[in-house]
Order: sequence, then structure tokens, then C-alpha cells
Amino acid sequence: MSFIKRFSWVWLPLFFFAVALFTLYDYGMNWDSPIHFARGQAYLRYMLTGKTNYAGSPQYCMNSQNQSSSVDYVTGEICDRHRKVRVSEYESSLLDFNSWAAKAVYGHPAFSGIMLALSNTIFFKTLGWVEDIPAYHLYSIFTTFILALTVSIWTKQTFGTFASIIAVLTIYTFPLLAGEQHFNVKDPPMATFFTLSIYLFWLAVVKNKPKYLIFSAFTGGASFGTKFNFVFAPFILLPWILTYGKILFNKKSIKTILSKNMVIAIILYPVIVFLVFFLTWPALWSDPLKNVPEVFRYYKDIGGSSCAYTYLTPSWWKQCTNLITLKYIFFTTPPYSLFLFATGLLASIFWIKRNNYVLLLILFFFLITILRVTLSISSIYGGLRQIMEFIGPLAIISGIGALFLRNLIAKLLLRVHLDKKSVTIFLSVLIISGFIPISLVLIKLHPNENIYFNYFIGGFKGAAESNFPGYGNTYGNAYTQGVKWLNLNATKNTKLALVSGLGQNLSRGQIRADIDYSNNYRSGYNQESEYQMLLIEGNDPLTETFRYKYLSFLNPVYTLNVEGIPLLKIWKNSKDQLKDVNFESQIEKNQNIKIIRDRDKEVVIIVLDKKKDLKGLGITFSNTECKKSLVGAKISISSDGIDYLQKAEGINNFSDREIFGYDADFVYLYPGDEAKYIKITPPKNYSCSLSDIIFSVHTFTNLYNVNP
Repeated sequence: MSFIKRFSWVWLPLFFFAVALFTLYDYGMNWDSPIHFARGQAYLRYMLTGKTNYAGSPQYCMNSQNQSSSVDYVTGEICDRHRKVRVSEYESSLLDFNSWAAKAVYGHPAFSGIMLALSNTIFFKTLGWVEDIPAYHLYSIFTTFILALTVSIWTKQTFGTFASIIAVLTIYTFPLLAGEQHFNVKDPPMATFFTLSIYLFWLAVVKNKPKYLIFSAFTGGASFGTKFNFVFAPFILLPWILTYGKILFNKKSIKTILSKNMVIAIILYPVIVFLVFFLTWPALWSDPLKNVPEVFRYYKDIGGSSCAYTYLTPSWWKQCTNLITLKYIFFTTPPYSLFLFATGLLASIFWIKRNNYVLLLILFFFLITILRVTLSISSIYGGLRQIMEFIGPLAIISGIGALFLRNLIAKLLLRVHLDKKSVTIFLSVLIISGFIPISLVLIKLHPNENIYFNYFIGGFKGAAESNFPGYGNTYGNAYTQGVKWLNLNATKNTKLALVSGLGQNLSRGQIRADIDYSNNYRSGYNQESEYQMLLIEGNDPLTETFRYKYLSFLNPVYTLNVEGIPLLKIWKNSKDQLKDVNFESQIEKNQNIKIIRDRDKEVVIIVLDKKKDLKGLGITFSNTECKKSLVGAKISISSDGIDYLQKAEGINNFSDREIFGYDADFVYLYPGDEAKYIKITPPKNYSCSLSDIIFSVHTFTNLYNVNP
């Protein structure tokens, strides 16, 4: 057997691995990645050195405000991979081993964070081969490569090389994984270790090799130590164990099957899984009996069933079944892969007994993963990314489907006495070429592959037009494309803020050094010429807030479009970017303030002389305590004093720069809402007298430049 043929299961995954490495710098990072980077660095430092802080260590570059920067304000040194002493941006004294981030146990496990830090330490800090953040992401790319290798070798062992090739193509052309292997730091690694563990368990049983069971336990522990999805592994394995075990016990004695070493491996299995989870999370060590249950509580809170009905009752089936996961699979899986997968399901009817009932195991791997979130056994948010382990079995079943299809067509063609080898080669090439269309689509979408929707819903444009849940959500990836535009086009010494999001969503080390980034820089009507950047996504809960509505007054300076649908926009909050609007305003003098009872609570009603375009509501208090107590008050507006619309924000939801110049304790800003009545509903048990509060209403004199 030639070297190339012997290792045929390696070459295609290796090719796609190289493509992933080549495109590494095209992607951004996930929203929550920074906290995992920082926590991983703190844990790795503690585990390697015993040190709990960064005292005495080199620092990342800082700007004049002592924030991380690509260029050091004092020395002028550039903090990239060419620096002599390289330090990650996320090795921060604010997030060391003693910080809240490292001490918290109500959250995801730490295995992935430590592996990310290790990857960064090797490829950025030590070798300097890649830049800081891409060095973290190498871990996800490498684990995705391991996933492809696992699927490739498992499929080849059971159904041959052709099915193996199709399975690998299915994995790497699955748009969600094709994109997110570059920046999703939890789900691809979790899926990889989950799939590898199931494969090694199967291998241990069919070959009666206890060592593979031990390997399965360690990889299962790595999956469990990343996310808790692995708790469903027993339900995946049990049907196959019972089916295959019954046949096995009919052929061999129990002593032969359950040797002493195998029994020891079975007993050690759950112990090893737990120890990998526990030993790679130092925050658990101080009080395991208290801390470990906190992790389980976290997963119960975010991933437990929200169904109020008893399991398996008619009401449970009717009220709690959620089809959104099935819709996501149907609309975000490439149609060709769906066709091969459906063919594979058909093939399983005829081939279920083949290769020690391996298809039964693979089918249950897919079904349990999907059904647990469809039947309200557990819950997910954010589409399919949180159950990414389903992609491995889907790919294998697709490979089997392609093999079944090829064999069926070949059988028909051979009836007309064609050459068997030529027919097989022709059909193999033809079926493989079916992946060309989706490959071209992914090239066109690059680097936004994870927003892919197929033509069953009309593509990404169709998903947007139908307001499909979560359409356009790149989980922060697209920010990098906006940052690249700003680095090339933003004016010198400017400011930048996100319309929505946290400061950690962007890496200051990737932003041009003279661009000052803080979400406190949104200035609203004061127009301080800051840039504001926003990811556009479906079902965004903040679209009714002032910060969103205000942007309708500005022309965007940059728009990232996909299929004609905006994915990201950047505005410059300056007068030269205003649409045809006039921000000139006045303080209303003709206002009638009433204090009435509404639903057993005193409320303030402000009545203007007529409907006006509202700009702001100033609120001034007689003392600090009354001001603090009003936080959480609800603001509503009405045109007729009967039907009120409650606004989306509280009274203290604006930045200092937005409310500067209004001369009031609180300022509530309006995006030009037309109203005559304003209602202020204080929080429950507000003890101060509402009559002591001074209200001032600011209105636009002619917002839309309408001729009188």
C-alpha cells in the first residue's frame, strides 16, 4: 500500500486546515472571547509558576489613559509579534488570578481558556509566528482539523475512502463551522472532543481495547471541561451498547468481553471525565463542595428546560416542543448536504447492521443532540452553534448517503455493460463536484460564512426579509471588518464608540493607536464627531433605544452589505453627516405638570400645549437620595393622553457626553418622538415627594425643516 493511499484520510482535512490558516487574519473575535483569553492566561500562569498576579512581568503597550494600545504612549514601541518581549493584551493586572473573572465559578468551565492561553504562549509569545489574537484562535482551527480527521478516519474504517471524502467536504462546507472555526473558542473544540470521545469509545468496544476507553474518557473530559454538552453522551451510547452488546455476548463469553482491564477502564471513565473538568479549573479547588454545584446551577439556568409541564404528557409535547432548531438545520445547511444526509438516512435502513451497528450509534449521536433541544429537555440560544457536535454525525451520514447513491446509480449503469471502474470514477467525481456551488457561495460570503442561509428561505436576504430569528448575528466577527475600515479611513486623533455592546468587544491592540475607543464617547445631539459602529442583526432587543433611533438622523460613512442587507454600519456623529434635520431646540414654558394616581401609584403627567417633537426631559432633585431612588423609573409618551407608549430605556441610561449641557440631575433623551403628554412612573415604594422634582421639557423648534 502506497504512502499516499495509506494516509488518504489525512490529505483532505490537511488541505482545509491549510486554507483555514491562510485566512486566519480575515476574521474577528467572538463577543465573550476576551474574558476567556484573560482567564486562561491567569490560570495558565498560576498552574505553571504558582503566581497569582503579573507583578514584575512585562506589560502590554498603554496609551495616555493607561489603556491597552497597539503603540505604547511613552516608548513608542509597537506591541506586535515583532516586539522582542511579547505580551498578550489579555495578560492584565485587572484580570489576574485574584480578579472576579478568575474567581467566578458560575459560568463555563476553564479547559478551553487554558488551551487558548497555551496556544497564544507558544505561537505568539514564544515563537512570534502570528499576532496576539490570531494565536489564540489557532486552537479552534486545530481542533476543527482534529474533528475532520476523526470523521475522516472513522468513515473510512467503516464505509471506505469515498464516503470519507464526502464526510470531510460536508464538514468544511458547513457554513457555520467554516466561519466560526476561526474565532469561536468554545463550540468547535467542544464538538471535536465530543466526537472524538464517541469514536474512541466505539473503537474500544469493537476492538476490545481498554486503552481506547481511557483515551475516550480524557477527550470526553476535555469536552465536558469546555461545555457541559457531554452529559448527554450516555444517552447517545446506550442504544448502541445494548444492541451491539447483545450480539457480542451471544458470540463470546462475558470474561472475554469484560476483561479485568476493561472493567477498570469502565470504572475509571466517569472519574477521568470529572477530573479533567475539575483539575483544569483552579477556581473550583478552594471549596469543591460549594463551587462545583454552582457550575451545574449555571447550566441549569441557561440550558435547562423552561417547560412547565410534566415530561411526556400531551401538554408537554404540544406546548413545549420547539421547532426552531429543525428550522435552523433546514435553512442553514447547504441543500446538497441536506440531500446527501437524507439519502444517508435512507441508506441506514438497509445498512444499519453493517460494521458492528456503527450507523445506529451515529444516528443516535445526531438525533439525541437535536431532539434534546427540540423536545425541551434542554434549551439553547443563538442558533446551532451551541450544539455544534451534531455536525460530525451529519457529515458521516452524508458520506454514507453519497456512497449509497453512487452504488445505486452504478448498479443501474452496469446493466448496460459499461466498465465498472470507469463508472465508479465518473460517479465519484460527479458527486464530489456537487460541493462546488456551496464552495463558491462561501468564497463570496467570506469572512461572514456564519450568516449563511440557503435558497429554501431565499438566502441571507430572504432570512432578513422574513425576520428569521438571529439573522445577521456574527457574534462579533464582523467588527474586525469595521475596524479595518476605520484604521484606513478615520480622521486622525478621533474617538470611537459602539452603539451596542461592551468595551471588551473590540481589541484596542487592533485599533489604530490614535483612535480613542470607549463606549462613553457617544455624544448624541452634542455631536462631538465620534465614530459610532453597530452590528446589524435580527431581533435586536435594543432597536427602540435612543442610541439606535438617533442614528436615523445621520448618514452612515461605511456600510458592510451582504446580499444587499447591511451587516455593519459606521456613522460619524458630526454636523456634516446630518440628514436634512435641524437640532435647534427650546425649553417648553407652557407645560402643565400633574401628579395623579395610576394603578395605586402616584405618577407625574406633563402636558404640553400641543404635540411637539421631543428632544429631552430634564429632571432635577432637591437631594441626592431622591435622585438615587428614582433610578428605574419608567417614561411613557402619548399624543392623546389615553394610549401611552412606554419607552425602552430608564432615565439613567445615557452617557455623560450625551446629556452634557442640559443642567439637570437626570436627562432623558428622545429621538424626536412626537407627543403632547409625558408620563413618569417612579419605582415601587418611591418615598420622596414627586411635587419636589423639577421637570424641564426640551423640544425641537423645527426638526424636519418643515415650512410653516
